[in-house]
Amino acid sequence: MTRLRLIAICAAASLAGCIASDRATRVGASGSGVPLRSAGTLLAGETLLVGETMGSAWTVKVNGTLPIPAEELRAGIQSRFEAVNQALSTWRADSALSRFNEDDSGEWREVDPELASVMSYALKLAEASDGAYDITVGPLVNLWGFGPDPATHRAPDAQAISRALSRVGWRKVEVDEARHRARKQPGVRVDLSSLGKGRGVDRVAEYLDAAGVSNYLIDLSGKLRARGHNSAGSAWRVAVERPIADAGTDSTAVEPEVVTLHDSSVATAGDYRRFFESDGRHYSHIIDPRTGEPVRHRTVSATSLDHDCMDADAWATVFMVMEPEKALALAAARNLEMLLIERGPRGYRLRPSAAWRAGRPH
Repeated sequence: MTRLRLIAICAAASLAGCIASDRATRVGASGSGVPLRSAGTLLAGETLLVGETMGSAWTVKVNGTLPIPAEELRAGIQSRFEAVNQALSTWRADSALSRFNEDDSGEWREVDPELASVMSYALKLAEASDGAYDITVGPLVNLWGFGPDPATHRAPDAQAISRALSRVGWRKVEVDEARHRARKQPGVRVDLSSLGKGRGVDRVAEYLDAAGVSNYLIDLSGKLRARGHNSAGSAWRVAVERPIADAGTDSTAVEPEVVTLHDSSVATAGDYRRFFESDGRHYSHIIDPRTGEPVRHRTVSATSLDHDCMDADAWATVFMVMEPEKALALAAARNLEMLLIERGPRGYRLRPSAAWRAGRPH
């Protein structure tokens, strides 16, 4: 799933007022092509590590003395991301998930432990969301032109949607996490792109913790996790990107929401960065697995704050799929920190959950 950008900012200062110091260090892979400016502002005493994985750029800011050489730390981060990608990617033909998807025997088969763990988590989330979250949505994602198959940029007909829906349903997948095995009904395809990057961020956080890094900010395509503080002595802060105006909205009367990360993670899902238009209609890449069609409600983005980045990543997708009132009700029932940005005739408006408001007194 495409995610809206979460912008790293300096503590106690506006973005425009942040100044990078010559004492900051930047380390990137040779020939990676990652623009350093994409990582935001680097302060004195911080090291910036960069790379690429899962089709996106990643950055890790570290405050303080590194426990090992910077290039060794960067290589360790890259390997953790790549291990998750090799387990969960639908774009790699040799990934653990691709091999599982190719097996239409309907029988139990041994799978990668990482894959078993993530699928087990995803099935529990599907049940908790009453099917709004569904890892078997892949046939519909492909049908609408947002998956690995070539995009047609036109809406499929009702028969094609019905055929794809017959292969969708989270109950068509079973996982035995303890024994590292799983099975699915023939024709079912699992897609874990809605939480794979969040899982990668969590694995990197585990690596940094074990390596003795106590102050860091990880960012993989807008999935962020932070621990400790920056070199100014303040907790890491990020801003939720303000949506751009579109034909259905007169203005963008929403200021960026600033989030302080206290050993926590944040992720945002949205509907306006990846879409197509056909016959005068806007089709989002956010597919409701219960209807087989892109969502049509007025939610523009959903931001979720949680301890683990995989939780934040997946819940942001859940809240983006659900009707806004149902999303707010679910967040209230589970005491989740969530922020919706909703499109309206007079501009955008913020709709935070009670837990989000409680965590950000004004």
